[in-house]
Amino acid sequence: MSKSKGKKLVSVPEDILEDATALSRRKGASVGKFFEDALTQAIRVNSVGYDLKEVADFFDVVQAHKVLGGIFVPSNVLNYLVEAAYKNDKEILQTKWFESGQWTGKYMKEKSENPINSLKNFLMFSRWDLNEVDVKQVGNSVRIRCVSTVLSNEETELLSKFIQGILAGMGFKISKLDSLKGMIIMESTR
Repeated sequence: MSKSKGKKLVSVPEDILEDATALSRRKGASVGKFFEDALTQAIRVNSVGYDLKEVADFFDVVQAHKVLGGIFVPSNVLNYLVEAAYKNDKEILQTKWFESGQWTGKYMKEKSENPINSLKNFLMFSRWDLNEVDVKQVGNSVRIRCVSTVLSNEETELLSKFIQGILAGMGFKISKLDSLKGMIIMESTR
């Protein structure tokens, strides 16, 4: 026979309790079950080295990809396609990446309370080929630095076009751009 687990009371701010009550009603579950499930998942996430904010940020990026028509493609397949298309249609490919970036930037601007933070998360969580991502806003300026040890010249140029498109979609203009294989440093202003 299994031993019954005890229960303890935990203090929860009233506004969080109200939100949890509303959510649990919509799902047809008790508030206690809602908190039990939430805590179980929080423990699960933390046990593999992440926290809930990171998971929520990651989910936002995945949701944005889904809404914007993004798909997951193995990097070796994408690299092959980029290399093949780059030889014959470099300008068209760069335009497509810029336009996709514009859509992404407009979406972030409309959907997010902090579009610059969304951009940083988007690059960090959707570009596993980037070793470093730094995105900072100071007033009306945004500075971006991306570093990768695996990006080719072509991939670096296309990622740069994509980021330029995102910034354009958010209403920024590029004021400085340094790009070489595996590194992008970009500044923009409104």
